Amino acid sequence: MSESHNFDAYLGITENRSKIMAVIVSMVRDFDLAEDLFQQTVLEILRGAEFDATRDFLPWASGVARNVVRRHWRSAARQPTAASQEWLDALSRLAVEDQDEDVWQAERAALHICLDKLPDKLRRLFMLRYGQNCKAEELARQSSFPLGSLRTTLARLRLKLRHCINMEIQETN
Repeated sequence: MSESHNFDAYLGITENRSKIMAVIVSMVRDFDLAEDLFQQTVLEILRGAEFDATRDFLPWASGVARNVVRRHWRSAARQPTAASQEWLDALSRLAVEDQDEDVWQAERAALHICLDKLPDKLRRLFMLRYGQNCKAEELARQSSFPLGSLRTTLARLRLKLRHCINMEIQETN
């Protein structure tokens, strides 16, 4: 592999990290695992997966990421059914289609503002679930939310945050 290929690949990875991660997260829905799979994707890209510089980097790198996730599923004997695989593929494509980096940055900034507006108990619940990837029983124990109401509370919290993010972005435009 040439040094120019290595530099081009590194630059492409750096510029598209959040979008490649979005593809992986949409497929595995586990942030810790997604980070590991992202690192494997980077290694595969840098070790010599041949990229044609006349093509767009992001769709190609997203395909490499999807292949890394599929290999993980095969090795873990946890591959989703064909129907759910189709949905995951569609979600991973949506994660990178028509997404401007400015939109990602605006949403990320708005999320921080919206998290600051939450009551401490809900902010802690959010950070435990999505920041530390706590599973249900551990999440209920650490957050003092009843196990039976966690799913509903998290769904409402996500809707509330999405609404807040949309409002913050509208106000800045």
